[in-house]
Amino acid sequence: MYPENQYVPMYHLVCVQCGATYPADEIIYNCKRCGHLLAVKYPLNEITINKAAWDKRPLSVWRYRELLPVQIEPVTLQEGGTPLYHLKRLGDEMGLRHLYAKHEGMNPSGSFKDRGMTVGVSMALQLKMKSVACASTGNTSASLAVYAAKAGIPAVVLLPAGKVAVGKIAQALMHGAKVI
Repeated sequence: MYPENQYVPMYHLVCVQCGATYPADEIIYNCKRCGHLLAVKYPLNEITINKAAWDKRPLSVWRYRELLPVQIEPVTLQEGGTPLYHLKRLGDEMGLRHLYAKHEGMNPSGSFKDRGMTVGVSMALQLKMKSVACASTGNTSASLAVYAAKAGIPAVVLLPAGKVAVGKIAQALMHGAKVI
């Protein structure tokens, strides 16, 4: 998958509360012992990155693939690498010479959520999932629908009644998500 790298690090899941560990390929959402969230842990001292290959990679989430759990070809729409704008006047008013804003609206669905969704949908495929789902009133639902469409798998979006960002729901529907 990544020819410029000889080694894909093994990682595992660790409970953020009690420290219980689980294999990375186990489909688990919370710690079996205490119910808390899980974090992905890597042997950072074993990760090597080929500098020449790194320099050739475009600015995107996948530039950092050695630090991501996905070991298959990712589902990507060139997310990330969005521009930074120098906010000189506002920075001057605040006494901050180097104040910048990141324009996340330049991501494929118009949201910063695309950065995580490229990894999430790629992991769903890696774990052999046949569909993806989320509960959302806006950006997450649009992003999930876009990446599921790219991956060729069904997406289901669950919405609370009456609290919906209409434009984002339209985006989810436009990309084929089943909206409930």
